[in-house]
Amino acid sequence: MDSHVREEEIEPVPAYNAMKHRTLLRTCICVFAVLLLSALAMGEHQLARTYPAPTCYVKAEKFLELPEYERLAYTTGLLDGFYSVAMFGASDETVDRLNSCTKDMDSKQVSAIVSKYVTDHPETWHLPLSVAAYNALNNACPGGLSVHNKK
Repeated sequence: MDSHVREEEIEPVPAYNAMKHRTLLRTCICVFAVLLLSALAMGEHQLARTYPAPTCYVKAEKFLELPEYERLAYTTGLLDGFYSVAMFGASDETVDRLNSCTKDMDSKQVSAIVSKYVTDHPETWHLPLSVAAYNALNNACPGGLSVHNKK
């Protein structure tokens, strides 16, 4: 056995970056808060209502500055959160619309949809990223995501 390891065989281990971890955690918390508000707003017997944007740590403009791996992590968490809205009372029809729109998408495609929306809509840069991401998917999905029962 050769006990010598050549220098080029050693791969550097990325340093743990606590700041990136906190940013991602804050983003996930913000997404969860917006999803909770969205789920409450999407109840079967509610008409469309306007809710103030929640306070958030990540604004839409910052998404464009994130490295690709953080964008992918954000959109993965976003979709997980969107799919969990049924637990908060969203109708089956609302969840079905989301599923039919995004079932063949991966995080990379969702990230591209959100990036394009944020780039094309600088008027939303002051909004929480989760709101801009919802709007991006709502515009990208045929018929939108929201279902409102108009009685």
